Amino acid sequence: MTGSVETPRDDRGVVDYDEGWKLWTDMVRFYPSGVHRRRLVGDWIERLQPRSILDAGCGAGHMLAALRARLPEAQLVGADYAVETVAENRTRLPWGRFEQLDLARATLDERFDAVVCSEVLEHVDDDHAALRHLAAMTGRWLILTVPTGPVMPLEVGFGHLRHYRMLSLRRAIESHGLRVKHAEAWGFPWMTLFKRAANLSPRSTMAGFGAGAWSWPKRAVGSALTGLFYLNLPVGGPQLLMVAERA
Repeated sequence: MTGSVETPRDDRGVVDYDEGWKLWTDMVRFYPSGVHRRRLVGDWIERLQPRSILDAGCGAGHMLAALRARLPEAQLVGADYAVETVAENRTRLPWGRFEQLDLARATLDERFDAVVCSEVLEHVDDDHAALRHLAAMTGRWLILTVPTGPVMPLEVGFGHLRHYRMLSLRRAIESHGLRVKHAEAWGFPWMTLFKRAANLSPRSTMAGFGAGAWSWPKRAVGSALTGLFYLNLPVGGPQLLMVAERA
């Protein structure tokens, strides 16, 4: 997948996320794993009732839009490395505040009741620094989602540098003055099976579902799979979710 036309990269071979977000918007909106991540994070946000929320690595703002539906009175801030995407968000999503941020190298000079970081750490070159910066911006709650298990070809194509194990990630979070209150692996068996099936022919999967606007048949497939994912068991799977509180 590296260097494929479906995954835009700069001259260094690094994924160009500004160009990527022009291709991946519908995939993030309708792909069943993304729909369920927003649901799982939203369920926790609703329980915690934060007054201010930072989505670190917000991309095109899908997570923030889902959180806004849950907590319409909360202050919503998105931060992302992709400069053009941040500028577009400011115009397209005027109800939020958007800042450019290289999470591996800097923080916003403020703290938020809740910091959400969903499917970001695996893309960051210095994820230890990124986690330290996330903790520094956390006023009370940090909610993380990351992939676990082997890094498959599609994930390499999207710029995954590593995946995580629950125990080591928990220790890393708690080394920054936070206490993990909830940790779960999610997605077994249907997300696990779907992920393996998609990687049997990664180029075809990327060409069919990873780039551009989704037609109604693709949306129908996505909707059916989203429904199937509700039948995942409450243990195991390729998705980690952790909720940590400032100690």
